[in-house]
Amino acid sequence: MRRRVSVTCGRRPGTPRTAFTLVELLVVIAIVTLVIGLLLPAVQQAREAARRVGCKNNLKQMGLAFHNYHATYGVFPKGGAGGIVNPVSPPPTAGVLTLGWGAAILPGLEETGLSDLIDMDEWYTHPNNAEAAATTVDVYLCPSVPSPALLKPPGDNTAFDVRFARTDYGGNFGERGLRCLPLTNCQNNYGGTGADSYRGMLPLGTAPSVGIRHVTDGTSNTVLIGEAPNGLHSIWIGHKNVFDQSAPINARYASPSDTPWIACITFGGTLNPVGRLGCDFGQEFHSYHAGGAQFLLVDGSARFISENIDLGVFSALLSRKGGEVVGNF
Repeated sequence: MRRRVSVTCGRRPGTPRTAFTLVELLVVIAIVTLVIGLLLPAVQQAREAARRVGCKNNLKQMGLAFHNYHATYGVFPKGGAGGIVNPVSPPPTAGVLTLGWGAAILPGLEETGLSDLIDMDEWYTHPNNAEAAATTVDVYLCPSVPSPALLKPPGDNTAFDVRFARTDYGGNFGERGLRCLPLTNCQNNYGGTGADSYRGMLPLGTAPSVGIRHVTDGTSNTVLIGEAPNGLHSIWIGHKNVFDQSAPINARYASPSDTPWIACITFGGTLNPVGRLGCDFGQEFHSYHAGGAQFLLVDGSARFISENIDLGVFSALLSRKGGEVVGNF
């Protein structure tokens, strides 16, 4: 009896396949690309969530340092000497060699060695302070900031040939303009002098320092510091790293006609400060987190505040004794 022999085309029966066909390879590539496309946003969100937690932890550490300072001196530190146009020269008022709050709380951040490098009898631009002033402090850097230069010139003189270590956080000096819209530029004070000449927590120059006893609006309803990585004076050792907020959080304006906030515009009708987009990341609280910025309250807690917060509520958070009702935020 004859056997029938079947003939197959391409490979013998029982022989295993050794490669993908072109169609199969293209299908696999398409599936892998789709999976990567689905996973990448999730990975990016997870990374930003981790960076945001790191930023909040920075604020909590600074909160402990502020309270250690308060336990020692009975008040919080000053924002700085302020009012200096030429950073080469010390303050014109004798006895006001006040460095920024970032320098004052260094011991509470376990940076005693760096604090000891600072010559408190000299202005921060003095050669005696060059080494300390150029030293970056990790807790002052928000992980979400997209890797800008670690050193920057002083805000009063950006052409100054010496650079100083930046900080991504600024102090609360109060607010102006937010609480009285449609009126413009309501002033940053309580109608008096001394401590009543500013509504915030960290004074400048000879203005009296503020303690917890002065925060009658409640320590959980008052901002102490917040994020401001691109602030004009965002130098931790500098003389006025504080903000009298005059626009919403993360606000950006393209022209003088684009903003209702008179504090963002100079008398000449140009955006203020000159050469920058008005209140855009110059003298206002802002962040690189989506939807808002993180703040340290006087009670030591850190909170994320939405950029869509009611401006009356936000201005109340920047006021220590205005008597406003804050509510939920």
